[in-house]
Formats: sequence, C-alpha cells, structure tokens
Amino acid sequence: MAYIRRMEDRQTSQARPVPPRAGRQMLLFAGGIIGFIVLAAGVFLVSDRFAAKTAGGFPALQDYQFRLIDQRGAARTPNQFIGRPVALFFGFTYCPDVCPTTLMTLAAARDSLAKQGVDTSALQILFVTVDPARDTPEQLSQYLSLFDDDVTGLTGSREEIISVLRQFGIYAKKVDQGNGDYSFDHSAAVFLYHDNGRFKGTIVHNEPIEFIVQKLKSILS
Repeated sequence: MAYIRRMEDRQTSQARPVPPRAGRQMLLFAGGIIGFIVLAAGVFLVSDRFAAKTAGGFPALQDYQFRLIDQRGAARTPNQFIGRPVALFFGFTYCPDVCPTTLMTLAAARDSLAKQGVDTSALQILFVTVDPARDTPEQLSQYLSLFDDDVTGLTGSREEIISVLRQFGIYAKKVDQGNGDYSFDHSAAVFLYHDNGRFKGTIVHNEPIEFIVQKLKSILS
C-alpha cells in the first residue's frame, strides 16, 4: 500500500508541471508592460482632463492681435487660421535642437495618425520665430523646406514679434555666443487649438510620442 501511495504521489506531482524559470520571467515581463501601459493611459487621461478644465482660462486663437508675414511673403492674422485645427509653437531657424526636434516629432505624430486612418490634412502647424532679425520670409522658406511636412512660418518686425511673445506669455532670451553669433533660450511648448479657435492644451518638450499622438487626435476629431 505504501508503494502504491508513493506511485500515486509521484504521478500527481508529474501531472503538475512547474513553469520553467524563463516562462515565469516572460510572464513578469508581460505583466510589467501591461502595467506600464495602464499607468501611462491613466496619466494621459488625468492630464487631458486637467487641460480641459484649465483651457477655459486661455484666450481663443482669434482673440490674439497680430499681423505677421509667412514664408511666402503673405500677411497673416489669427482669423485666417480659424476653421482648421492648429498646432502653434515658437522657435528660430538657427536653433540646434529643440525646434527641429519639435517639427520632426509633430510630423511623426501626424504620420502615426494617418496610419491609423485619421484624416490629418486639416492640421495647421504654425512656426512663429523669436528671431526676426535673421528669420526673414526667405530664411523661413529655406529652413522649413528641409522638413517633410506642411508648416507655415511666421515672422515680422522686432516690435511685432515682441508683442506676440507677450500675448502668448512666451519666454525668449537672446544668448551671446561670441564672435557676433547668438542663440535663444525660449519656451518650447506647442499650443493646440480646435478648428473654432478654442484652446485645447499644450504639448511640452520631450513629452512621450504616444501622448502627442493622442493630443493631436483630440483636435482633429
């Protein structure tokens, strides 16, 4: 009887295979990924809800007062951009990192939405210079032609640009680099507007691309 009991115990233990160590590690890894996705989605929903609550305190795009020149030499005012969603940010063509990164990130987010079947043709990306002395319409045209996306560059006189910076609350400080060269420290947020000009929220520098895609989608819906 003892022999039979030992045989039954052995058969029972053989019928309960223990997952190998590699399998347990894969399960933990998969669980970690799922947890991260859930956490990221939660963070996005909370931040998006907060942005929706605070957006009411920001002016609509058409409430700003400016008349700037685009890269083709045409005068542009805020009302001319109403009717289509807008992603607007400030920078300068001699910017070594933040500005080209922002342009490429917006283009990548737009491409991602297009692959999802979202019509992105209505999106207007506006690039307002903080360096009007160097960023003439011709310079803007040459610079923006380097990027595979439809971007409207805007420039004007020094006084006009200072007025726009103040209206939007943009920080821009000229930094002397010696030998007559200079750069700018400046705000790097992207301002998002619905097609009716209502402020939606912002995209901050180095924000995860998944968040940027969802934010652009929210103004295209």
